[in-house]
Amino acid sequence: MPSLFSRRIAPIVPTAVLALSALGASFLAHASPASDALQRLQGETWVNRSFALSDLGIGDTVLLNGFDSRQEFYLPVPRGLALAEASIDFSGRYHKAEGGSTSMLLTVNGRPVQARRIDAAEGDASQSLKVDTGVARSANFVRLGVQWSNNVARRVCELERSTGNVLAISPETRFNYRFNSGALTSLADAWATLPARPVLLVASRNLSKTSYDSAWRLGVALEQANRRVQIQAFPVAGDVVDTSGWQVPAGLAALPAFAGLAGGNARYELKNEAEVGALLVLGATAASGDLLVADTALRQQIAKALEALAVQFAGDADALRAFALWREQQTALAADAASAGQVRLATLGAHPVIVVPENAGAQAAGVFAETWRNLLVSRQAGVRTADAPDASERSAIRLNSLGGSEAGFDVVSRGEWTATLPLGVVAANGRMPSELVIDVAAAPGASSTRPVASVFWNDVLLAAKRLEADGRPERLDARIPGYALGLSNVVRVSFQRQPYSNDCQEMPQGFPVNVLPTSFVRAGDARPDGSFVGLLPLMSGNPQVAVPQAWLADAPASLARLVRMAVAAGVTPVRSELVVTQSGAFSPTRPFLALQVAVDGAASKVEVKDASLRIHGRKAPWLALDDLSQLSAIEVSRAHGQDGMQWQPIGARPVVPAKPFVLNRGDIAMLGAEGPVSWLDSGNPADESARRGGEGAFFEWRSYAAWGMPVIGVAVFALLLLILLAWRARRRHARKSQQ
Repeated sequence: MPSLFSRRIAPIVPTAVLALSALGASFLAHASPASDALQRLQGETWVNRSFALSDLGIGDTVLLNGFDSRQEFYLPVPRGLALAEASIDFSGRYHKAEGGSTSMLLTVNGRPVQARRIDAAEGDASQSLKVDTGVARSANFVRLGVQWSNNVARRVCELERSTGNVLAISPETRFNYRFNSGALTSLADAWATLPARPVLLVASRNLSKTSYDSAWRLGVALEQANRRVQIQAFPVAGDVVDTSGWQVPAGLAALPAFAGLAGGNARYELKNEAEVGALLVLGATAASGDLLVADTALRQQIAKALEALAVQFAGDADALRAFALWREQQTALAADAASAGQVRLATLGAHPVIVVPENAGAQAAGVFAETWRNLLVSRQAGVRTADAPDASERSAIRLNSLGGSEAGFDVVSRGEWTATLPLGVVAANGRMPSELVIDVAAAPGASSTRPVASVFWNDVLLAAKRLEADGRPERLDARIPGYALGLSNVVRVSFQRQPYSNDCQEMPQGFPVNVLPTSFVRAGDARPDGSFVGLLPLMSGNPQVAVPQAWLADAPASLARLVRMAVAAGVTPVRSELVVTQSGAFSPTRPFLALQVAVDGAASKVEVKDASLRIHGRKAPWLALDDLSQLSAIEVSRAHGQDGMQWQPIGARPVVPAKPFVLNRGDIAMLGAEGPVSWLDSGNPADESARRGGEGAFFEWRSYAAWGMPVIGVAVFALLLLILLAWRARRRHARKSQQ
């Protein structure tokens, strides 16, 4: 039966017992069962982490086919953290419709770890790959390479053609590792090792505005870093917890606070504060988190629960001393750093936890951004200000700083290079990704046909170029359309070569190509054009976020809605202003995101009443539907000279979208459990700016000016030259007439 520690503590496994030096060896020899159990809970702990490709933004199956196809995936992990039992669960299936020789090669950090010949027509390609943890990592990721090779021609020199031999790589391919929680020595490593779905712990369901403000900012920062945040209130008596599969240590099971938790009931209702304290001692996730907003209310609740539990140790002096030593190790409860605004790496129960003071949410969200995170090399940091550099100082971000490999690779027929860019990294200060510049180099091959490089952004083709392939750098420059943006953005560079065999006298071979470290993403300005895309830059500037006062009394549920909608709208967690409306309409003074609040002066196309939806056109209603209680609606709005977005639930309890998304098309969206279920563009879809991906009239003028100004200049120069020649001809003619 799985134990409490393996199932509920993410999992945390005791591997050693810390000697209590203050009590001496004689105490250990005569320790009571309860004190012995408490000492074991203070032992060295290990934490498991597991990330799937889907957690990194690769949500679709990756298909490899052709003569020689290669793909690399970058799995994040702190560079200096010692790992144990690291492995990659490669998941995929192969389909072989044609004969010939087919093989699959898997590499980890460039080293072959699994080679397999494919003979069957169809089968499971899944493999468990061991990652060598004894090798020092030079980068903050583990590189998984997949090579799929086919030779279905009658002769190896024949022209490559499309085949039915395909390797389908599942997005559930997973990277697993363990680390000693004591090895975490910095906030940067603690952030990098957060689970795929971290828990953000808050004091209760009813939060103060200050704590609520910090919580939503941390939630948005986590979502923008490809972590799906779960917001959890600290438990109180009357809450129900799932205890199925738990095993409480025998030395503690006799105490009343632990006896109910050891009962094995799938759902157990906490009866008193002592049982809440027992959850903390056992390190149960129901009473802990990966991050917490440390306010006075949370510290008081934890102290109250532990005091109630201490009463049950009163008859056991050994256990009482061991419990006192255990409490001293709970550094997350210290109140001395809260007033200084210090973000800390601490311990709560058996968990490493990032502690953020209630008034430091914006600073924490800023300092954990990609720009500054690596500076957090200690266990605590007093953050006064942390924001992205001004747009004029940092308008471009190099891809190699975001995990893209600088190493070259050989290509026989086709090869691909990828990098994953979270939107929050490349969008800041009112600017959004607007231009992608890829520098490549390719060695010449034996064939006279030049290789082709193609650049994709989230599988949208941005640019392609036939390369000179002389070993010198070549550049592909492309604009990034708004509709291609996502919360997690995958940049893919595909190289295609023509294999050459000299009339079958030579074997086709690969020649090196390289995506150079000078490649970058440039951020650009945009102007509101009545669409979601046009508003994205404004939302990354200094927007207002308006919520009703009632949301603060239902914090976990309302924070989940706020975080997901703020991420969809591209709202910055650093410079935004939270506006809590008591009653009446909200009057914006800056670009805004209004959530379930009336906006003064806004002309809305979407009308919601109870569970009914009405969408109004310019002359007549477009839609009228009833009984839509599971949906919500968001639209582009404008009031008091400010552009923004307005979200309205349809029904009393709309579902929160399970997956993160970005509002990147149209001006009205209907949202369901899986995200947008319908988009509507109430503008003119035939408009030129719409056909060009929402680039807007300003960009059109700039584009025409880019080539038009030189033409106009040449024309003006030619006209002046003609005038000068005509004037000189007239003077010459006048002189001849006088003679």
